[in-house]
Amino acid sequence: MQKVPLFLTFNLLLTLLACHAGALTVQAGEEIPILNLPDKKIGEVYRANWINTLKPCTENLQPSDLASPHSEANRPWKVDVNGHYPGWYPGVDVKHQAASYLACGRDLDLVLQAWELTTKHYMMTDGGIKPSTMHNNPQGIWPEATSGDSVVYYPLRIVATIDYIILGDMIFRYSQDRQWLKANLPAMRRARDFLVGWIDDEGLLLSHSYDLDQVYREIDGVAQASAYFAFQRLAALEKLLGNEDESRKAEALSRKLKQGINQHFWDSKRGYFTEHLAYNNIARRDRIGSVMSVSSERSPEYAAAKALDGIVGIGIDAFGVGIGEAGKHEWSAKNETARAWIQIGLKQPTKISTAILVNRTDQKLQAGERFAKGYLEFSDGSARVGVEFNSLNVSRAVVSFSPRTVSWVKFVGTQMQGKEGQHAGLSEFRLLPTDEPYLKFNHGMTDTNFAMVAFDVADDQQALKIWSYFREHESSFYEVNGLFAPTWIAEKTETYGASDLNKRAPYKDCVAMARIWRYDALMRQRMKDGKGVHRTLGYANALFDRPSGGGAGWFAERYGLGRFQPGDEAQATIPKYAGYPAIYNAIIVQEVLLGMNVDVNGVIKISPSVPEDWYDIGFGQEGCGVLHNHKLGFTYNRNRFKGTLSGPQGRKTLSVQLPPGIKSQTCSLLVNDKKAKFRSIGTQVVFTIDLPAGEDVHFSLSGVD
Repeated sequence: MQKVPLFLTFNLLLTLLACHAGALTVQAGEEIPILNLPDKKIGEVYRANWINTLKPCTENLQPSDLASPHSEANRPWKVDVNGHYPGWYPGVDVKHQAASYLACGRDLDLVLQAWELTTKHYMMTDGGIKPSTMHNNPQGIWPEATSGDSVVYYPLRIVATIDYIILGDMIFRYSQDRQWLKANLPAMRRARDFLVGWIDDEGLLLSHSYDLDQVYREIDGVAQASAYFAFQRLAALEKLLGNEDESRKAEALSRKLKQGINQHFWDSKRGYFTEHLAYNNIARRDRIGSVMSVSSERSPEYAAAKALDGIVGIGIDAFGVGIGEAGKHEWSAKNETARAWIQIGLKQPTKISTAILVNRTDQKLQAGERFAKGYLEFSDGSARVGVEFNSLNVSRAVVSFSPRTVSWVKFVGTQMQGKEGQHAGLSEFRLLPTDEPYLKFNHGMTDTNFAMVAFDVADDQQALKIWSYFREHESSFYEVNGLFAPTWIAEKTETYGASDLNKRAPYKDCVAMARIWRYDALMRQRMKDGKGVHRTLGYANALFDRPSGGGAGWFAERYGLGRFQPGDEAQATIPKYAGYPAIYNAIIVQEVLLGMNVDVNGVIKISPSVPEDWYDIGFGQEGCGVLHNHKLGFTYNRNRFKGTLSGPQGRKTLSVQLPPGIKSQTCSLLVNDKKAKFRSIGTQVVFTIDLPAGEDVHFSLSGVD
């Protein structure tokens, strides 16, 4: 058997790399990780992603980049090579590119610049992070409508705030800078508190679509899983610094979300989690609700009926889809603050146990026009129930009470959040029936399940059921007209209809590729499906070679439903998008395929998810950015593991997955050719090495006869 060399030489990388995009070169002195894999195409695409897309996106901004009124001059990188997206996008894009600029470029300063920009300019006064740059929009979000105009929603509304916590965790794990962590944890807690304001008493996060902006999801299962993951990471960071109370808060929040997921998302009959939920708001005027009476109305533009139109009115209608601006969908009383009231009637007596009230959202609102407290009265004469609003910029109150059958409910305000202002009111008054407070939406198995398994929300039994169903229906997530792509968001995308899809670009997100693919790959990692990880890499590599979107050698942002034909520019694509190459390099290849990771204590973990026969051929990598100022390389064979680590002087701990041909009972560890001690945890071998300054330390694992 031919032996694979431990590392490819750097000189080899400087040679021309033949690919459809043309010759790829690396400038002298520039280093990126070098992959030595049996599938050479992966290494080719990995390098091309960096040279064609990720590296050019870090170039200094040109004057033309700032032509748009919502450009961000301080952004450290662009979202796409051509600069189609002129601003900064903390939601969706930043965390993916940050991961790649650390793993591939080892550029901590660049990522810290991204963190500072986001913190200083995109964190709102209530701790929420604006998901994007939107001119004149204080919330940084925009409303969308489904094709049938049946639903107005605010995609990506929560994504940036969840991702901010995840990004902070990513930065610390890479830098291991406790002083930085101590200085920045307060901002991460503010983001946490913003999210708390959107979690109801059942542990469900009102998120709207998390990774997608063309598919309507109100309480998105992917957002639930991602928020759980973020709170788990935050709890570990707090505990590391000895902040036990704060750690318990974050842990309690993750438990609350998990309880809500298991109670409301898990479908035991189907054997998988529901895609998303929506509040079953019977008070809407297109359902069984109407305004019986009101203390006053400021004008027809602020009619009481607008509190029942189903539209909160948060964002600005930037796309002209006809659904109005913030403050245009709310009831406002005339010259009333405390003691203003509104009474909602129901067409038939209904058992209810939850009310959700949302304060006015007009950006010109004064504190004295936002309710702080009030109470509910009921037609059955039952006891009043107190109402207390949170203090977020979009302020709401979730009120749970013992079930009661009523024909009307009345809200009376008693206290305002300040003294200034004179026109109190509500943007929304929602009532949820006890028997079915949430509507459930499924289009077969969806990406919600990938995320639930990937982030360990699903327990082992649930994960096995999901995995079994997925494997039986796996082809439904990839194939389009005989061609393949990672990954469809749902098993049955053909069942999406006018009430699910955005009216501007239907089906644009049905193949979200890398955004969903990372959950797919992380699920496969947990389920130990290295063969499947490699197979989906092949699907992506085929797209890399096809002249679609940006042409061969780039990944376009989206691939439209059913439009997989050579030369066809997919619907509404951005041709040279950085998000997908970033996910390919940092998540799919480095984190999942090669299993590179580091925990909050700085322990380096190597746990590949590769096809079994790769161990017979041999595989490895050199120069991955797993820890700041450190370089790590390794190679695997069936009966041997070799690695090299260099970095600042100090002690480092590694946790290495044993090659399949070695058992822990017969394993031998050598560090710089000297026998060393280790301990076994399952199939992982854990050991420490002392790094001398400026020198490589070599280590190897082998079997002993």
